[in-house]
Amino acid sequence: MRGTRSHATGIRLQTGVPSVNNNWLKTVVPLAALAILAPASALAFKGSPTEHQGKPTRIDPVYGVCRGVDPGCYSDWGTERDNKVLVYSRTAGPRHANLGRVLDPDNTSVQGLALPRPYVITHDHSDPAAWPRPLDSSNVAQAGLVRMLEADGIEVHVTEDVQAMERLNSSYRAVIFMSPTRDTLWNHARGAVGGTRLDWARESLRKYIQGGGGFVGVHNAFGTEYGWQWYEGLLGNANYYNHGRSQPGDVVVVNDRDVSTKALPRRWGFSDEWYNLVPFPTNVNFLATVDERTLADGAGGEGSHPGHRDFHPVTWCQYYDGGRSWVTTLGHEGAAFQQNSTFPGAAEFQAHLQHGIKSAMGLEPFCTPAKRK
Repeated sequence: MRGTRSHATGIRLQTGVPSVNNNWLKTVVPLAALAILAPASALAFKGSPTEHQGKPTRIDPVYGVCRGVDPGCYSDWGTERDNKVLVYSRTAGPRHANLGRVLDPDNTSVQGLALPRPYVITHDHSDPAAWPRPLDSSNVAQAGLVRMLEADGIEVHVTEDVQAMERLNSSYRAVIFMSPTRDTLWNHARGAVGGTRLDWARESLRKYIQGGGGFVGVHNAFGTEYGWQWYEGLLGNANYYNHGRSQPGDVVVVNDRDVSTKALPRRWGFSDEWYNLVPFPTNVNFLATVDERTLADGAGGEGSHPGHRDFHPVTWCQYYDGGRSWVTTLGHEGAAFQQNSTFPGAAEFQAHLQHGIKSAMGLEPFCTPAKRK
């Protein structure tokens, strides 16, 4: 999805970043200014020690939460969860073609009667006449996720109803953001009347993660909720800036110990938009990159971003504010989600995604560190 977005969400402490050509992004901020702009509890550059679920951990100085590769940041409350996930693909702006027809709860009815809200699509319902299966051949990405996960016995619910996010509960093992756009968690229909809350879905997602929920962000999960700093942290201190054209390139596995990468070739061909990121992800477990030397048109896009040169990440994971977060910028092309696809790299991408989701669900080991060199 093309476009340029200016990014001015505050101070970024770029520590622990692999060698990249990002000097043009660096800003020196006096400590006095940091003291004014940041909470007092977040002034230690290496994170302030605290207690999180009874375990000693460190708090991120920018986002004010426990995050990173330390499993101590996870809220292991022993919550009973069903073997199911919620796929959320609501677009409050441009829409990727692989999402297909809008699953609009306000304009969907059976025999002239509005469907119950929240409008959540499941594989089967007790009354098929009242609950048709509305995914069709155009909803390629959502249907691909349903197929992949149901093959592993995982129940998949699909929705584009923000009310479903407002009522998000701990029964789901993971929430999958499948290329939503812009202010996807804003309930535009409520209107600003009196004390009405338009951002309940944000609060619901935050509490779900804090309680040990799993989050998976696919492709344009990086192109949504730009103004919400907590969500940017959930993405690993990263956000979409721009991209070049969709083109072939080589994905390179940089951590072959994680469950989402260990069965993959070290290098495999794929086609995507290869998102450039501002800010650049920090304090995460990098899993895969794109080799920019294999991009015929280079990685630079609109807005003069030069690309990330020798280290351009496409997938990473972290613990965040009590939950698990596994995210990838890959997933632009519809053919990459289709069964028995001849699209280059589709099989590798699907295996990568499938195991990443299962790890965020807690069904497989999560975010295994790379072997130390």
